[in-house]
Amino acid sequence: MRGRAVNPIFIAGQMRHGPRGAAELAETVDRLAAFAQTTACVPGHLFDLVHDAYLADPQVRAFLLRENPAAARRIAQRLDLARQQGLWHPRRNDVDADLAMLMETSS
Repeated sequence: MRGRAVNPIFIAGQMRHGPRGAAELAETVDRLAAFAQTTACVPGHLFDLVHDAYLADPQVRAFLLRENPAAARRIAQRLDLARQQGLWHPRRNDVDADLAMLMETSS
C-alpha cells in the first residue's frame, strides 16, 4: 500500500494522466476492496490510508472531481460499501458525511 497506492509519487504520477489517472486510483480502491471481501485479510487501517490519500487530501480530491467525477464517486461508493460490510471501521467520525457528500457532488 505505502509503496504504491498511497505513495505521493504514485499519486502525483496518476494526476499527470488526467481522467485516466483518476480512473486508475479508483481501480486501486476497487482492487483493495475486492481483496478485502474475498480474503478477510485486509486490516481496516489500509482503508483509512486510502481515504486520507485520495479523498481527505484537498488536492487529490479536487483532481478527482475535476478530471473524472465518476471515478471520485466510485471511490466513495467502494469505501462506503467496505464500511457497511464491516471491512473498515474509520478512525474519523466525519467519514459517513464526507462519503455521502462526495457521492452527491460527483453525480
